[in-house]
Amino acid sequence: MWRDKILDRNHYYSIGEVAATCNTSIKTLRYYDEIKLVVPEVRKEESKYRYYSKDQMVTISIIRKLRMLGFSIKEIKEIVSANQVRNLEQKIEDKLVCIKKEIEALNQKYFEGEQFLQRLKEGAQILHLYDDDLKKIQAGEMDAITVKEVPEVNLYHSRRIMQSYHNDEVSLERWVEINDEVSRHGLKVCGPITVTYYTDLLDQFLSKDCDIEFGIQVEESGSKHVRKFGGFLAATAFHVGPYSDVIKSHIKIIQWINQNHYKVAGPVSEEFIISPVDLRNENEHVTKIIIPVTK
Repeated sequence: MWRDKILDRNHYYSIGEVAATCNTSIKTLRYYDEIKLVVPEVRKEESKYRYYSKDQMVTISIIRKLRMLGFSIKEIKEIVSANQVRNLEQKIEDKLVCIKKEIEALNQKYFEGEQFLQRLKEGAQILHLYDDDLKKIQAGEMDAITVKEVPEVNLYHSRRIMQSYHNDEVSLERWVEINDEVSRHGLKVCGPITVTYYTDLLDQFLSKDCDIEFGIQVEESGSKHVRKFGGFLAATAFHVGPYSDVIKSHIKIIQWINQNHYKVAGPVSEEFIISPVDLRNENEHVTKIIIPVTK
């Protein structure tokens, strides 16, 4: 029970003084009182005023420090109750391990968000150039297809036969699966998803059983699930718009290859710069078609 006592104001402090000195709100101090974390040593019954001792101010400062480190109220109660340096040392060590993991997770999120943003910016630039160049392309003043060396990247990949495959929409299940696998292995995604078709040309559009590899660019190498992609000459073009129409761009590139006396020299790939799982507006989807070639 609380009892009134004559206060030595050199040793006891009002709730307002404690709040100011410890840089803690009065609301927080009342909450600590309510949950019995720090109960004022003296309470004046007639006025309901609360007064704290110097030791309690020290405890409040310790609590504030522990709260800043992310300890829960339950954990703080245990630490304050134990009041032992070895206990506090172990708790801080454990907390620092947790904080380090949180920092690593946040860094990973930031990295992935940064890569996603860069891909969107690349797609937006392609869309801008596409709008500017479309009339020239339609007038025959420039060609939308180029032949260039594809830069070599690391590709986390998963390859399997897909039954009666028809490439008129994205395989959402495979996309989710490849992203989950990369995350589970702790790899850093640094580029778009790439789908490679180990089939005869255009078989992926004919509802046939197709050997298909889903991959995603990562920073790391050396894993059995990570291979090199690129380092070859390829005819490339961007398909802008609904993915359901991508077959038209494939046919145009194949015709261009034949007309310019190139030969297809490897499996066809698609890089999804802005994909159907990035943006619902299909008119702004950007897919890069890559067909290895040789003279």
